[in-house]
Amino acid sequence: MSPTEGHIVWVHNKLLIGTWAGVVASADNKKITSDSSISHNGFHLTIPDDIGAYYLHFVSISFEEVKIRGPITNDQDVCWHFHGNALKWEVYTC
Repeated sequence: MSPTEGHIVWVHNKLLIGTWAGVVASADNKKITSDSSISHNGFHLTIPDDIGAYYLHFVSISFEEVKIRGPITNDQDVCWHFHGNALKWEVYTC
């Protein structure tokens, strides 16, 4: 996929050192793409142009449940960041 096909979801993992975080993008109850990182490393997902809207499922190896955001209209790049630790964490837009 070339850089001009689709929009980018940038994810900044600002969790406590050693904490893993991941994001799954879905549309129509089907996985589009996913990625993950260990704390203080970012990653990105590319959402293809043919997807009109999507959901993001934020996960961490922790006691918290998956946090779902969306529907998100696929008309621009977006940025999210994780903050917290394995016991309590949250996601915010950049």
